[in-house]
Amino acid sequence: MKKFCLLLVAFAALATPAMADPMGRGRDDRDANNSFFLEGGGPGLLYSLNYERLVESDWALRIGISYASISASAGSTSAEASFLTVPVTASYLGLREGNHILELGVGATGIYASGAGSSGVTAASGSGMTALGTVMVGYRRQPVNGGFQFRVGFEALAGKGLAFSNPDPNAFGVLPWLYMSLGFSL
Repeated sequence: MKKFCLLLVAFAALATPAMADPMGRGRDDRDANNSFFLEGGGPGLLYSLNYERLVESDWALRIGISYASISASAGSTSAEASFLTVPVTASYLGLREGNHILELGVGATGIYASGAGSSGVTAASGSGMTALGTVMVGYRRQPVNGGFQFRVGFEALAGKGLAFSNPDPNAFGVLPWLYMSLGFSL
């Protein structure tokens, strides 16, 4: 998975030589440095509401929040679970042409989860915190002077207990994940 991500980043860098401008020639000055967006998938796992600030001209810092709660019951048995996620990322946005940007990002997501269940006279509950790392590669359409913003891409979530089959809660794993967001910049 790590080799795939490195190859994807290298290919994107080679495929966009007109966008790479290390001397800063032809750069457009951005007036819209703040973004607000709703993201499906991504570091917030299911969804997240996010604020992002462009710092310098090529870097963006983002923080988000997400909350989900589920419950089920059948007869005298019931269960409920909830989790709160807080994604924090830094993205490099230096490979761009006007409104079109190749986004390369890294970050972490803090997760707080709790759950409870009961069946007849027996009940149990638990809660805990953990963190996941993330690496993102995606496309972003973000107007230079503000307006509608669209992002879509691929990321890898990394942390303990991640696996498609037979997850071992103590083993480190990597999961591919997708994201898409809609929002606006100003």
